[in-house]
Amino acid sequence: MAGMFELFIDAEDSFRFQLTAPDGTVMAVSRPFPSKAAAVEGIAAVREYAGMGHVKELAKAPVDRSLGSRPHAAVRPHSVRMPLLCQRMAG
Repeated sequence: MAGMFELFIDAEDSFRFQLTAPDGTVMAVSRPFPSKAAAVEGIAAVREYAGMGHVKELAKAPVDRSLGSRPHAAVRPHSVRMPLLCQRMAG
């Protein structure tokens, strides 16, 4: 079973998506997007780039990507978040 992209609106009313594993574990959370269409384009880009992605080991996290700067609004309880299946939104 493949993972799933879940599209939702965060606390700042921006669109985000997250990639979840089959067991429900959140594997990645996107940056905020200004519109649903932009977020769907972001999902398409991740699908394209992930298949061709190389692994690069860094000595330490880049300053702008440290865990301390990760957006907290993207990870909220399911009762607050509004996931949508992206297949229904492509049109």
